[in-house]
Amino acid sequence: MQLVLVRHGKAEDPTLRPSDEERELTATGRSVVKGMAEGLRLCVSGKVLIWTSPLPRAHQTADILANAFKVKKIREHDAISAGDLDVLASDWQNLDPQPKVLILVGHQPHLGNWAERLAGAVLPIKTATALAIDLDEDGALSGALRWYAHPKALAGLVNR
Repeated sequence: MQLVLVRHGKAEDPTLRPSDEERELTATGRSVVKGMAEGLRLCVSGKVLIWTSPLPRAHQTADILANAFKVKKIREHDAISAGDLDVLASDWQNLDPQPKVLILVGHQPHLGNWAERLAGAVLPIKTATALAIDLDEDGALSGALRWYAHPKALAGLVNR
């Protein structure tokens, strides 16, 4: 299975909401994610599932991705916002049938920690950045970094 980690788009200034957990995407954030999603669609193939953190900025990013991939159902997963890769892995390993691609929409520093743990890749994961890890088939929490792309690079794939 290919695991695609996507950081949510640019969110509102933290001072605009009483809690960080309430922050939503900005108009610019939505626009960048939309372009990124169209390019991302060209980078993956096969059955796609989308899991997201329940926080608004991540869920809004996942909604845009779902629209681009024509995925009807998004699963909210508390382990994404909690940073619990072991719980996530247990859940994705029990999927039947296994999807070809699982997109996880989440936050820093968790995504960076997971990329390092799974593939040994230390990467700057800015907003709306995506990376793909080909997970090892033996069920171990390891894999190989397939690609890493900033949102402008992904959006640029559509305009070629």
